Amino acid sequence: MFLVKKWVTPFLLPPGLFVLLLVVAALWCIRRRSWAGTWISLMLGGLIWGLSVPPTVDLLMAGLEQEAALPKEIRADVIVMLGGAAYQNVADLSGRGAPGPGTMERMVTAARLYRRLQVPIIVSGGRVFSEADSIAFLTKRFLVDLGVPAALVLLEDRSRDTYENALYSKQLCERHGFQRPLVVTSGYHLKRARLSFEKVGLEVTPFPCAVTTYPGKVYSWHHWLPSATALAGTSAALHEWLGLMYYRLRY
Repeated sequence: MFLVKKWVTPFLLPPGLFVLLLVVAALWCIRRRSWAGTWISLMLGGLIWGLSVPPTVDLLMAGLEQEAALPKEIRADVIVMLGGAAYQNVADLSGRGAPGPGTMERMVTAARLYRRLQVPIIVSGGRVFSEADSIAFLTKRFLVDLGVPAALVLLEDRSRDTYENALYSKQLCERHGFQRPLVVTSGYHLKRARLSFEKVGLEVTPFPCAVTTYPGKVYSWHHWLPSATALAGTSAALHEWLGLMYYRLRY
């Protein structure tokens, strides 16, 4: 029953539900002898299934995480944490709003590095649209709760994308005299971050977190079942590849 549950559940929830509906549509088209409709339904179902499994995510992420290796020696006089998404209106222990999952991963890594290095943290992330609070402001609250002194958390709350993260973080580094920044970001985001900091002329040591690909990864049967988590990972990887293309053309 456990195995049956694990096989059935993915096809009762999106995106597996869409795959199931398209298979039903293909069977209906076969009954109606609509071969074009059959092939279209099967191809769409196969595409959704293919984009919703972990091996596809890893295939797309592998090229992004090629450089996501920890530095051999961790030396820095400041940690620059690049913010990601945030939830603006959720209730929290110290107010409203909270960092999103990707930002949380970077934040925890930054807090752990602070414990080791005892250096200030620049939190970079502004308001992308019309949010009430900047990503940097929300993240600072959590870092302080994790034990980082408020005076050592510097806010860069103007940036709206990775290039502006680098540009405005460089200005803060110059203002405070920081010479050896350690940049914390997700493994798949490392390429675009490095490209941005190179463009603004700031030499940094990248420090990846949440790296998901590695040589010799073994897949079991359940890795080939569609899931919303894998589809979100595919979307994030494709977003990053598109971002890299834009940055190389724009900057």
